[in-house]
Amino acid sequence: MSNGFVHSVKVPRIYKITADIVRRVREDSASLKSLIYEKKHPNVSGIYGLSVNTLQALPQLDQLLSKTKILVEQPRLDPWLARVLITELLWGKKCLQNNSKPIVTVLTYEHKLREEARNLNCIEIPIAHKKKVQRPRYVRVNTLLLSVEDAISELQNEGWQLLSRSATYSSYLLSLSRLSEPYFIQDLHIPEVLVFPPSTSFHEHPGYLKGMLILQDKASCLPVHLLNPVSGSVVLDMCAAPGMKATYLAAKLQNNGKVYAVEIDTKRFDTLCSLIEKTQSSCVEPINQDTLTLDPKQYSQVEYILVDPSCSGSGIVDRPKQSDTDGKPEPERLQNLQSFQVYLLRYALLNFPNAKRIIYSTCSLHPEENEQVIDEVLTDIRQAYRLVPARELLGDTWINFSSEEYNCTDKCLYSKPDVDFCNGFFVAVFERDFAVALPMCKRKGGNVNSIDANVGANVDTPAPADDETVSRKRKKRGKRKKREASVTDEQVKNQQGDAEFKPEVENEEQVKKRKKEVDTCLSSDNNREEISNEKQLERRKEKKKKKKRL
Repeated sequence: MSNGFVHSVKVPRIYKITADIVRRVREDSASLKSLIYEKKHPNVSGIYGLSVNTLQALPQLDQLLSKTKILVEQPRLDPWLARVLITELLWGKKCLQNNSKPIVTVLTYEHKLREEARNLNCIEIPIAHKKKVQRPRYVRVNTLLLSVEDAISELQNEGWQLLSRSATYSSYLLSLSRLSEPYFIQDLHIPEVLVFPPSTSFHEHPGYLKGMLILQDKASCLPVHLLNPVSGSVVLDMCAAPGMKATYLAAKLQNNGKVYAVEIDTKRFDTLCSLIEKTQSSCVEPINQDTLTLDPKQYSQVEYILVDPSCSGSGIVDRPKQSDTDGKPEPERLQNLQSFQVYLLRYALLNFPNAKRIIYSTCSLHPEENEQVIDEVLTDIRQAYRLVPARELLGDTWINFSSEEYNCTDKCLYSKPDVDFCNGFFVAVFERDFAVALPMCKRKGGNVNSIDANVGANVDTPAPADDETVSRKRKKRGKRKKREASVTDEQVKNQQGDAEFKPEVENEEQVKKRKKEVDTCLSSDNNREEISNEKQLERRKEKKKKKKRL
């Protein structure tokens, strides 16, 4: 706020900190919770509530700023501080008690602000943050630095009391619903995850500061738990930042093997590297690159793949809702995300011939990003992979699964916040059948990638298409091209733990780069296919002419 007022009376620190946090969340896609704890202000809950309220009210705030012309008439007033102060005045404490210049300035516009708020029907907007689900605090023990047994022992020495492990999932959920200090419990499915009462703080705990304890929701641990790579294997994490899953993979391998952790965004890549160092995950090799530009031949030894792409984040319990900046309706936004998700999952399934198991996961509860994505790729992979029933992998101790209305039926897993006491997640498990050849896969740039493992294998050759089929395919390709080319910065990636539950928003340059790459790929693919189809049509016409002559 270097261009703001020079005050004789200082603005309350809580407002200045909140303004900076909201700005960085909005402009830099920073993690809300990470920023709050980074500031080390004693009133954490106050800053969190005011930050969430301001973020949720941004559409109304921008309209109020425009209608009242407060920023035009008061150019030295910091716009983000103004938004925070207006939020507090209209929907928070509904008063501002301070004689600092910014607060006095906002108060001179109070009548206008309230009048315009009434005109916009937002004077009584219930934007105060309310958690629908009281989610317990999940803590993953980093077994690279500390055994689960030692972690439990240390916590008991601090005064925590361990409840006996539940025998059934229903009894486990009942224990979670009643969990309160000083009790904690070991997770029923994932032994290295410990569960504490809601709002238990670990940010100043020595174990957390040393990388021994990781604040990671159970739902975001499930993909790695179900991937379950064996020690000594090679794993690819295709969308790795901030690194919660990549470092959990390293713990699964006990640093014996290799984890390729790929992240395209530079800032998020730095976060990934920091967590790798903090957790001493030495087997993780961070790669600052677009996953779709990886050369499969260079990573042909990959045996396990985690595909956790950008998504809507609709399953995250306490994620603040933000305005839809590009004005697109929900169905179109989901369709754009779905196109990217299908593209990435298909790429993973068809380009790595030695992959034994591939996990697809999202922190979304929308079928457009889940069952529909799985159904679309199932038609591409033929019998080369089978969709493993998640129920089998969890020993029949789970409740929520995918809908039987889709081809994937109930083989995929859902975690539901109101049932499972964790964030909403979707997980699908693919296992390779090496007796069946991988179908030919089109890679970026339109090149056809002939997998080495398929040499000598039988691959069905499609019959020439008739005129009607060719026309239908052209229309379908055109629609898909339009969808895939419109992948925008709305694609959000679930961040794990307190850092993980922050959606990923690509910056403008990354969006343009990805759009250009997808356009190039689709254009090249479509041109080749259209030329091929046109040649087929020309040959048929020639045959018809010859028959007529005869």
